[in-house]
Amino acid sequence: MRYISNRAFSLVEILVTVAILSTAIIFVFRSFATSLYCAKLSQDITFVGLLAENKLWDIEQKQKASRRPLERESGEDEIDGKKIKWSYTIAKLEGYNLLVEAAFNFLWEERLKEKEYALNLLTYLSCKQ
Repeated sequence: MRYISNRAFSLVEILVTVAILSTAIIFVFRSFATSLYCAKLSQDITFVGLLAENKLWDIEQKQKASRRPLERESGEDEIDGKKIKWSYTIAKLEGYNLLVEAAFNFLWEERLKEKEYALNLLTYLSCKQ
């Protein structure tokens, strides 16, 4: 006669296994959500960079038409369904009569919180007199 073992997992072993797997799954989902948030934030910063490039081009065109740069301007644009508030300040550089510096500030809402992202461009515009 053969002896057949009816050995099974105890309830404590099953509970420990479920707890370990649940913890691992929670960390995987949390890291997935964080990576999605970071990808969205990266996309928003890319859109703001493109908007800054567009505004810089507008400043150059206005400066060429009027022969003097604007000092400051602000406004709001909508990109990809998101309203982005922007402003820029043009400052003359001391010691350089023909160059100005542009400083941009952008605001947009993300996850019900308003976060401010500032771009300080060290791009110089020529002021032909």
